[in-house]
This record gives sequence, C-alpha cells and structure tokens, in this order.
Amino acid sequence: MDRMTIYFTSDTHGYLFPTDFIDGEIKPMGLLSMRFPKDGNTLVIDGGDTIQGSPLTYYCHEEGLPAPAAGAMNRLGYDYVTLGNHDFNYGQDFLAGHLTALSARCLCANVRDAEGRLRVIPWTVRTLANGLRVGLFGVVTNWINRWENPENLKGVTVSDPLEAAREAVAALRKEQVDQIVGIYHGGLEKDPDTGAVLSDTDEHIACLLCEQLPIDLLLTGHQHIGMAGKVWAGTHIVQTPCNAAAYVRVTLSEDGTYHSELCPVTPPDDMSAGEPALWEGLQRFLDRPVGRLPRPLVPKSKLRMAFEGSDIADFFNAVQLWASGADLSCAALANAVRGFDARVTVRDVIATYPYANTLVVVRADGHTLRLALEQCARYFEADETGALRVSPDFMKPKQAHYNYDYYAGLAYTFDVSRPAGSRVVRMEKDGRPIADTDTFTLCMCNYRATGAGHFDFFRSLPRVREIQTGISELILDYLRTHPEVSLPDRHPVSVVGGWVPEGE
Repeated sequence: MDRMTIYFTSDTHGYLFPTDFIDGEIKPMGLLSMRFPKDGNTLVIDGGDTIQGSPLTYYCHEEGLPAPAAGAMNRLGYDYVTLGNHDFNYGQDFLAGHLTALSARCLCANVRDAEGRLRVIPWTVRTLANGLRVGLFGVVTNWINRWENPENLKGVTVSDPLEAAREAVAALRKEQVDQIVGIYHGGLEKDPDTGAVLSDTDEHIACLLCEQLPIDLLLTGHQHIGMAGKVWAGTHIVQTPCNAAAYVRVTLSEDGTYHSELCPVTPPDDMSAGEPALWEGLQRFLDRPVGRLPRPLVPKSKLRMAFEGSDIADFFNAVQLWASGADLSCAALANAVRGFDARVTVRDVIATYPYANTLVVVRADGHTLRLALEQCARYFEADETGALRVSPDFMKPKQAHYNYDYYAGLAYTFDVSRPAGSRVVRMEKDGRPIADTDTFTLCMCNYRATGAGHFDFFRSLPRVREIQTGISELILDYLRTHPEVSLPDRHPVSVVGGWVPEGE
C-alpha cells in the first residue's frame, strides 16, 4: 500500500483539447484527456506555464474571456500549483482571474505580490488521510525579471528561487513534516544520469536545490523534458513534456522510497472533449479570414529551413520591418509551426507564431551582428562526410529551434566546414560588406533582446524604442492592411561547406 500518490503536470500552456491545432487530427494531448483517480492520500499538482501558449489561450485573452484552464483543473481535482514565467505574459488581470477561479492553492515562495491579487503563498503543510504530514513549497526561475514586460510585473517581486526555497524548507522543517515536496518551474542544469552540464546559467538550478536543501521530491518544469525516476543528491526528480502530452505519477512506498513513471494520455473520441461551447467559439474565431498571400507558406524540416532559408521567417521579418521601421530584423520559428494557406486565417497566424512576444528595436554595430550570426551558425553540425545535422546544443536539454534566427535587411553566408565562431564569411547590406563599426537599427522580439538563447551581447545594446503590441497581433494587422503581400524571391542566408541529407 503506497503512503502517497502524486499526479504531476507542468507546462500545459493552455492545451485543453486533444489537438495541437496544426491539423485537424485528434492527438494524445490536452488537459481534457487526463483523469486522476483520487483518495485521501492523493495530491494533484501543476508546475506552471498554464495560461499562455496555445490558440485557445490567445482566443480567450483577445475575446475578454477568462483563462480556460481553471475549470478543467478544478474538475480534475488539482490541489496545488506554482507559477511559470509565461503565466505573466497576458498581464496580472488575466493571471489573477485564473488563480481566483482555481480551487487549488498557488505555492510560490519567491513571488511577492504587493496587492495580494495573485493569492500566492510560499508553502503549506498537508496532512493526508493516513496521517502523513507533507510539506510543500513552490518556486519559479527568476529569469522572469529578464524576459517579462515590466508592465506585467508592476507590484510583483520575483526573488532568488534558491534563497526563497531555503527559507521555505526551513519553515517546513520547523513544522516537523514527514516529507518535503518542492515544485520548481525551472529545470536541471546537469544531466541526472551523467552529470554533464546542460545549462551554464542560473536559469535552471534544480540540481543546486537538491544539493543544498533536504528535499525528498522535486517536481520540475520549464525545460519540457519528459523525465521520471531520476535522483540527484538523494532527491527524487521528475519533469513532464509540454502541452499536456503526458503526466507523471509518483508514489511513496511504505519503506519511504519514491517511484515515478511518465504516463501518456488517452484522448477522447470527441475533439471538443466535452466543452462544445468553448470549442465552437474557438473554431469560429480561428477560421476568421484575415488576408491573402501570393502563395502558401509551408514549413519544411527545421534543418532544411535553416539551410535554405524560410518563407515563413522571411514573412515574419517583413512584418517586423513594417511595424518598426528598423534597418534590419531577425525572427525565429517555434519548434512546431503550422504555416500559412494562401487564404490566411487567424488559425494560421497564432498556430505559426504562438508566442506572446513584443518587438524591441536596438542599435547594433557590425561587430555585434557578426557575433549574433556566429551564434546562429552554431546550429549546424557536420559529420565526416559533410552531411549536416542540428547541433546537440540546440536539442538538449530541450529542443530550442527557436534560438536559430533568420535575418532580413542583410545578406550573409555561413561556411559550416569552418570551426564554430568563425563561420560567417559574408555579411553585406545593399551589396556592401558590413564593417565592425557600421551601425544599424535592428528589431527583434523582446525575448531575444534579453539575451536569451546565448545572445547575451544583445542585453547591453541601446534600445531605440519598444513596440508593446504582440507580434502575432502585428501579423494580423499587417495582413488586414496589405491586400497585396509581396514576398522576397530569394532568402538572405546561404550555407556552404555541407549538405542536407534527403528526407530532411
């Protein structure tokens, strides 16, 4: 007989229905595909990033509807949640509405809310039916302070998660709890099997938390790595993939040993998953026509798009240049993109640009541009035959194709036969080589402007202006105001010194 069972989800990103919205097929995903049998010794917990990141959450935010996850989580019997970095993306009103509607308590020891609207507490003690006293706390990566629109953090302080966790654990030990369970919206900086470094920044500190604090079970997120049954410094560690594609079941046996397994979900036969009104309203919203393109923009494999250039990225850059008036633009593609039909709908836009990013215009010199392009060129790795593949640096600790940028306004060539860091062999604007001292205005998403994705040199660049309208909204505005959209005939990037295998 197990002493405790925990069902854990994280990074569901508003995916309630059994679909990724890229096609019309039912898929094994979505909160509405999950069932968690409960008794008095069962807890259901979520690790954050719950209310932003899907066409559904975009629809609810744009239409003034409440965040959609609370009802589903209440029916599933969630007991505790913590906050994720993306939960702030739509502002505090949207987040506060979600937390108010949620029956579960929100534990986040390193978030302080001056007005108390977010109903956040640092830790709690739960006594199970069998008498087991469980201490629980939550923390979130403080890189929120780098990424988030400052307007969305007014009155909110996000402090060091390690120190906040230390205080929470000390308080729980005074309560003489039997088990300490941490919920951390952040990931592992080291591979739990080999000890190899996965992240060399303090964005992820799960291993450090385990090394410094007497935590029995650490439920992690943010990296989107499906992981169960791992142990670091005596602490049992788990993590889920994103978009509600799986959950983790953790049990505590009578001998005090934790066991865990990654569990796939079983989708219902009905795409609406028992929420017909919400589903039908979403479909009407997504199917609204917003403009036309001269041809469909269809995604290829990530490697081939990076190698040959991408019509989709070129279109994003055209929108960003139009909105910003900058000299140059860089844009990235999400890990999963739907692409555009010639007759563009809202569905095309928000399933192809799913982020809640805004635009930042910086002033960059030629030296910084070269550093940025060299970082992008690290995306490629060649084997002994010259066949290219995506570098492991962009695949672990999680897939990060979104950290490869496509540029507009300049022409450039990568020679991938050269060592990383010296691969940019051509960098021109209007047919003229760009010197290190040349300066340009460069627009990019606010995520990249923070230096995220190993572009730290962007952080110190002078900011010319910020455009607080979401980029997906800018794409919609561009389509509505441009009955005739022109697309470039050629991509600005060329790659030499390697080749892409057939099928890629």
